Amino acid sequence: MRPQGTLASTSVLRSHIRAYSFMQYDIGFVSKEEKDILAQKGMQRPSWQQSHDEAPVTFLTTKTGDKVAFVRFPSLPPGEDTPNTQLITHIEQSIKSVTPQVQLVVGISDWGWLGENEYLRNNSRYVPDVLLGSGRGSGLNGRLLAEDRCIWVRPYDKGRSLCKVQIFEWPTRKNSFAWSVSKNYNTSSIGLNDTYADNPDVAAFFE
Repeated sequence: MRPQGTLASTSVLRSHIRAYSFMQYDIGFVSKEEKDILAQKGMQRPSWQQSHDEAPVTFLTTKTGDKVAFVRFPSLPPGEDTPNTQLITHIEQSIKSVTPQVQLVVGISDWGWLGENEYLRNNSRYVPDVLLGSGRGSGLNGRLLAEDRCIWVRPYDKGRSLCKVQIFEWPTRKNSFAWSVSKNYNTSSIGLNDTYADNPDVAAFFE
């Protein structure tokens, strides 16, 4: 659901939940607003689609046995566009605690472009290796911030595209580490145009 946008009808929300459940993603994120609205409507989300309160961190293991931590950011308080010092400190502590356990830390945020940009330009000592942003504001196909220690990507607000992030080397935890495009990572935007056929099972949920 788009922040401060028109709320979709109950039938459309139900169709989306059925489609997401069918696709069986490894991990998902819902904002506090989304969580509350779906709860009010009595709709059950897929078990992997969780909020910060339900699962602040989720660990996934790759086929090669490497571990990745997904850190869900708390939603900003109502009426605020940027995180305060207390919230940034909370995120720092979460990232600090999981970093020694994994090869990659991925942050997931619904703060919007303004809040995420403010957070990364704060150049905290502990930032995620990749930040998957969302919420209000423009999309990003991959921008390096925090002294090139974080790859920031955001979806375009009208949808119909995917951000693809390829990691060629796991980041080291030395002070000298920095991401370098094509050397240790790459990002691309995949437009979901007519060259991609609809999955008939998913399309049927919206008929």
